[in-house]
Amino acid sequence: MMKPISRRKALAGGVALAAAAGVSGTALANGDEFFGAEEIPGETQFVFFGSVKDEGGKYLDGVEVVLDVLDPPLTYIAYTDVIGRFRTLDAGRVMVDLGYDIDPSKLKLSVSLPGYVQTRRMSRVPTRAVKGAFEINFVMKQLEVAKK
Repeated sequence: MMKPISRRKALAGGVALAAAAGVSGTALANGDEFFGAEEIPGETQFVFFGSVKDEGGKYLDGVEVVLDVLDPPLTYIAYTDVIGRFRTLDAGRVMVDLGYDIDPSKLKLSVSLPGYVQTRRMSRVPTRAVKGAFEINFVMKQLEVAKK
């Protein structure tokens, strides 16, 4: 026969569980911090997001996505998750905070993964856009391994 738990123990356990849940921070589906670099939701300055697939349509995990800002010289690195999705940090916010105007021509986005080469880049960034979150998708081809 089980012994009943006292109210004091039940209350202490509930408080400990609530405290642990509150301390854990924000959890996201892909395990990454999705909004970083002091990005304020609803006040995005300039962010890229998208996906990376191989030529067969398979999403690629662990692809390095590099956002280079030419002026001021900054580099941000993100990685794709298991469903091939990525989102860069808000480079536009950093540029504005440093006193620079956002100039999309000074932002270069590239992808790399050992054993693969980029074959296509599909940009959905409007030509005159200077603020917002913009989609760019990539397709990569696996390199042929030399046969012995």
